[in-house]
Amino acid sequence: MRFIGKLGNVCIYDDSQNEECPDFEFHAGSSGGYGEFTFVYGPSAGGLLESVQFKIRTSGEQILEIHADPYFKVRHISLSGGIDDVALKVERINAMFSASHSIAFLLSVERSLDEEPDYETQMGRIVELELERVRNHLYVLHKLVDTGALGVASYQLQAMQEATNRVIGEACGHRYFFGVNSLNHVECNFEKVDLRYLKRFNSFLNDLLENRILIDRFQNNGKIDQDWLIGPTARASGRKYDARYDSGSLPYKDLGFSPVIERSPDVFGRFLVRGEEIMQSVDIIQEAMKKWKRKERKEVKVKGTGEGMSRLESPSGDMVYRVMIDGSKVKASFLPPSKANLLFFLKSVIGTIFTDFPFNWESFGIWISEIGVDTG
Repeated sequence: MRFIGKLGNVCIYDDSQNEECPDFEFHAGSSGGYGEFTFVYGPSAGGLLESVQFKIRTSGEQILEIHADPYFKVRHISLSGGIDDVALKVERINAMFSASHSIAFLLSVERSLDEEPDYETQMGRIVELELERVRNHLYVLHKLVDTGALGVASYQLQAMQEATNRVIGEACGHRYFFGVNSLNHVECNFEKVDLRYLKRFNSFLNDLLENRILIDRFQNNGKIDQDWLIGPTARASGRKYDARYDSGSLPYKDLGFSPVIERSPDVFGRFLVRGEEIMQSVDIIQEAMKKWKRKERKEVKVKGTGEGMSRLESPSGDMVYRVMIDGSKVKASFLPPSKANLLFFLKSVIGTIFTDFPFNWESFGIWISEIGVDTG
């Protein structure tokens, strides 16, 4: 079974549990050579969207050792109380992954209550998650292309991302799915979803792949190939790791889903996986919409005691939520994909040069806002 991470005192291996496992230590490489020196990058520097600091040891160009501190802006968010109050906070932990956070949370609550969501609700949640995947993959591709100074292509990707936001807003009333999800219900009208603006995306991606200057910055940059990778990073290394495929949280297999696999464990492979998954997500959305129908919300009462855990595939990999129910109160904790991906990034950066750093960083789709949350 593949190791995913640690949530509280629980070690996550696929859908099973083990009581002992190591914490994440955001450090990689070693030091000690002649002429080496350390410099600090961040927490506020060009190329870093969020507050994260790196201490980098080098002897000139090559990165020999790196430490990361993602806790400059720790947010203390109490994920305990009434279900609606907690759901309100959960969906705002990271707006770009709001659907992933809120749906994983609600799946955990439903499991703790032995409440099976309706098939139509499950299909609606799949549409949400795939729209979120399209939006976030477009964002990562934009950041990668922008780092390569391809302004026109970058603006085109931003325009597609904005079009996706507008599609989500038109269908669900909010471009980040705020207020959309509740127990056994999705408050969206997916009949309004029109993705024709992505019709030419495949040819656009092929045009990018013909840009030798850009691809040279991607290939052999940030190579990592180990067994417990997650998300696009795992699939770029040839591993069929995808919670849509192996968790059973949502009925993706009813839609003929199979993970996109590449065999290039570097920035280039991660770029390819995200590009191909955008078109795959369009197909999944269209198939799921055939099985979805709009329905009225029925109140689900939260009572009794119970515990539940769920795992789903966010745009950057496995998202895990664990909840405990006591009467009408719920207490939640979560493991975001960015924790594992930050560690993978640090390992992949050893031996590269600093000018390759931003390409590698963007390829992992890391959100520091997910890591720097204290739910205690």
